[in-house]
Amino acid sequence: MTVLLGAVVAASACSSAVPTETPGVEQLGQYIMRQNGSEADVVVGYKHAAQSLGDEWLLLELAITSPSGESAKFERKNIWVRTPAGVQVPAASQKAFGEAYGSMRNKIAQANVARDPMDYFPPNRLPCDLDLYVAPGEGVAFDQVTVNQRRACEGKLFFYIPGGVQPGKYVLGIDLEEDEIRIPFTLGSE
Repeated sequence: MTVLLGAVVAASACSSAVPTETPGVEQLGQYIMRQNGSEADVVVGYKHAAQSLGDEWLLLELAITSPSGESAKFERKNIWVRTPAGVQVPAASQKAFGEAYGSMRNKIAQANVARDPMDYFPPNRLPCDLDLYVAPGEGVAFDQVTVNQRRACEGKLFFYIPGGVQPGKYVLGIDLEEDEIRIPFTLGSE
């Protein structure tokens, strides 16, 4: 009985995360990657991006928090994606997003419905919206958000990709004060 109970406890403590070739980055699902850093824990979802090859806008889901005792400030100007061609593309400004919103509205609605869950953080974290982008006339967008061990924020990131989203390996980059987040993901290999 004790052996059986020990096996059940050990099995329930196992993680379903799969290590990747990038140290510190784990694959949590078909379209979900996570990097736990010293200053921030970041989860990126790219399900919609994988279905949007050829589109000029790359949409990623993002969830962020900080490890116990830490806090991190995420600034839109320090978020970028590196394309398969090696080009580093900054996160779109709220102005660029607002100007393109009319043509993206349906894709954003689709992404809101067909998205993977992003709540891979401890349940005691208070949820908050990333609010780096808002639809025109629907509120205020912020250029930055600060998280700590009590908050876990979720939202979308938008990148304008000249020539359209192409298949290949991308890297989401977030430069923090004391940490660098680098999460690779591949589009078009399914």
